Amino acid sequence: MNKASTIFICILYLSITLAFTTNAVFSSLNNDQVWEIFDTITPTLDKIQWQEEGNAGPPSWIEDGRWYYANSRIILVKSGHYLFASFSESFNWPAVNASFEEDGWHPYPSFEAFRTDVMNHPHWWLLYSWGLNANWLGITVNTTKVEIELPGGLGTSEALMRISCQITNIPGFFIGEREVDMGLGRLKLPSPLFAGFDLTTIYIGDFEALQWIENYGPGHRHYKIYFETPANLLTKYKDQYSLILRIDPPHVGKIHDFHRLINITMPSDTEVLDASPANISHYSGNIIVFDLTQGDRYPESFYGASGPPIKSFSQIFVESFFIVVGDPSAWLAFVSLLAIGYTGFQGRRVWSRRKTYYRLYRSMVSLYDRYAHNFDKLFDEIEKLSMSITAYFVEDKITDDQFDKLLARRDDLLERANKLKGQN
Repeated sequence: MNKASTIFICILYLSITLAFTTNAVFSSLNNDQVWEIFDTITPTLDKIQWQEEGNAGPPSWIEDGRWYYANSRIILVKSGHYLFASFSESFNWPAVNASFEEDGWHPYPSFEAFRTDVMNHPHWWLLYSWGLNANWLGITVNTTKVEIELPGGLGTSEALMRISCQITNIPGFFIGEREVDMGLGRLKLPSPLFAGFDLTTIYIGDFEALQWIENYGPGHRHYKIYFETPANLLTKYKDQYSLILRIDPPHVGKIHDFHRLINITMPSDTEVLDASPANISHYSGNIIVFDLTQGDRYPESFYGASGPPIKSFSQIFVESFFIVVGDPSAWLAFVSLLAIGYTGFQGRRVWSRRKTYYRLYRSMVSLYDRYAHNFDKLFDEIEKLSMSITAYFVEDKITDDQFDKLLARRDDLLERANKLKGQN
């Protein structure tokens, strides 16, 4: 039975301009074992840094005792334009040799015969054990190093195998076919095997960094991947940032079958104003966390918006104090601010109105960023927000001037969106 790797990062396709569309695809494959996956994503305006870790129970070839452990390390060698891959594994030689017959192969008469065959022809083992087609991936014999031994000597069962190689067909590694262990024998399936956040398409150029580690052992399987790549997922409009990670349409609404925490770090000088889907998101400071549990359905997209932190009344007071200390001409303003502070209620009222105004203003801009190319949806959402603005004005929670500014901003955004609609 094939012991191929069950965790993948796959590039979906190679565009005409040689820009990749990527997915970080890591699939549990066995429905009875729920993956715990943790993503840490740091976007900038021109690239994205992504670290992901996943944990689950052991695969079948560990549980049935054929393998004791298996590890792989894959690193992008940027200057050399290839992936350096190293694999190590410890297995029960008699059990693995017996399983060859189950797979339609002939068992070896001895360990030495097996060792000689793999040393001379390592590529068949890369395909059998790790699902790597050497011819397709540009792996040559002269760049492949193999070590095989029985640490306890002949007559013992535990064998050690170490293989290192260079993968020169990098696109082929991600978009080609790999052997995968479905617990049903040797099945050949096209990758990617979709699994969750992997459904989000990222348009990129070349990877700037890639490290991918897999570990399998008694009671566990674990992977860790880090990559850095050009991407335009984060956009900026004036002092606001927006992030949209879209799900491929065929998978929207499908049931999520494992637990995943997605931690997104927005720019450090901002605080998160909004995130959606609201039912699976929460945020604090400049951090957004999406918490997907087994049984949730894939949304259309993951969205977040952040802007300059809203200062509290005490912060404004302290900053004004230091301005006054350094600038005598500002003493009059300081005295006025101090008077407001002493009045207490009036000061809180001024601050509350200001905070409400900025929240409404930023909500309006967020709606524009999100629905600028869907005018009907934008108009509906802005109309709902306008009703809230009017209610706040009637309740004296915003001033006349603030009310007028919000309506002016609303009309401006709708006019811009209408022009975009006309252009399309």
